[in-house]
Amino acid sequence: MGDRPTEARGQDEHLARLDVLRFPLIVLIVYLHATGYTANFADGSRTLANAEIVEGVQAITGTIARIAVPLFFMMSGFLFFRGGAFSAAIYRGKLRSRVTSLLIPFLFWNLALFALVAVGQHVPRLAPFFNGQSLPLTAMSPFQMVDAVIGITRYPTAYQFWFIRDLMILVILSPLLWLAARYAGWLALAVFAIGWIFNIWPVPMPAIEPTLFFYLGCFVAIRGWSLFAVDRLGWWLVPLFGVLLGVHCAEQLVYQTDYSLHPAMVVGLLLALKASRWLAESERRRDRLVALGGASFFVFAVHEPLVTIGKKLAFHTLPMTAGSVLATYAVLPLLVICLALAGYWILLKTVPGFLRLITGGR
Repeated sequence: MGDRPTEARGQDEHLARLDVLRFPLIVLIVYLHATGYTANFADGSRTLANAEIVEGVQAITGTIARIAVPLFFMMSGFLFFRGGAFSAAIYRGKLRSRVTSLLIPFLFWNLALFALVAVGQHVPRLAPFFNGQSLPLTAMSPFQMVDAVIGITRYPTAYQFWFIRDLMILVILSPLLWLAARYAGWLALAVFAIGWIFNIWPVPMPAIEPTLFFYLGCFVAIRGWSLFAVDRLGWWLVPLFGVLLGVHCAEQLVYQTDYSLHPAMVVGLLLALKASRWLAESERRRDRLVALGGASFFVFAVHEPLVTIGKKLAFHTLPMTAGSVLATYAVLPLLVICLALAGYWILLKTVPGFLRLITGGR
C-alpha cells in the first residue's frame, strides 16, 4: 500500500515530461517541412543555384528536427501500451477511442485540403501556385480521389497526415506488436532496428521508422520500464551530438550520403528525453508548454499547406539568394506557428466543440 503514492507520482511525472515535449517537437516538425531551396509552380520551378551554404545549414537543423517524428511514435507506443495489460476488450476500447482521436481528424483535414486544392486549381490568380503534380479534380477517377484523401499509394493530400495514417495502421496491428514485445522482445527490436538502419522493409506503410519506434515505446511500456532511464546518461551526449551533426553535414555536402544520420537521430532523441526533465522542473515553464501542447495537434494540422504557400510566395517575390532562402527558412515557420496559434485560440473561444472534433478531443 505504501508504494502506491510513490508509483502514482512517478506516473504523473512521466506524463508531465511527455506533455512538455509535445509543442517543442511540433515546432521541429514545422521547421523540418520548411527545408529546401526549390519551389514548384504550374509554369516551372525556381531553385537556388550554388546552394552549399543552405544545404549545410539545413543538414544540421534538419537532422535536429528529424528526431521529432520517431520520438512522437515512441511516445504514442508507450502511451498506447502503458500499464502493460492487453486483452480483446482493451483492444476494442482503444480502437473506439482512436476513431475520435485519429480517424475523424484525419478525414476532416484531408477532405478540407482536397477541396481547397480543387478550388485553387480553378481560380486563375491561385492556379500558378499549384505545381501540377496533383491532377485536377475533374480529371480524377473515383479511386484517385480516395487515394488522394487517404493515401493508399501515395501521401495523403495533407502530406503531414501520413503520420496519423501510419499510426492508425500500427494501432490496428497493436496485438501483433504486443505479442512480439512480449515473446520476442529484443530479437524483434533488433530486426526492426536493422530494417531502419539499412532501409530494408517489405511494406510501404507503416514505414519502418514508425514501426520501430512505436514498437520501442510498446517494448518499454509492457515491461514497466521508464522512457526517462536516459536521465542516468551524462550531458556528454551534447558534444557527441554536436560531433555527429558536424559529420553528417560534411557527409551530405561532400558525398551526398547519410550514413551518420541514424546515429545522430538516436543521440538527439536521447537528449530530447533527458532535456524534458529540465523543461518540466520549472512550474512556470511546464505550465506554458503544457498549455501550448494543447494546441500542438492544430498547429500540426494547419502548418501545411501554409508552409508550402509561404515558401512559394517568398521564392516568387524575393531574389533567389542564399540569404533570402535562409531568411525564409528562419522566419516562415515562426510566422506559421503564430498564425496557427492565433487560429486555435479564436476557435477555442468561439467554437470549442468543433475544435475538439477536428483535433481529436485534444
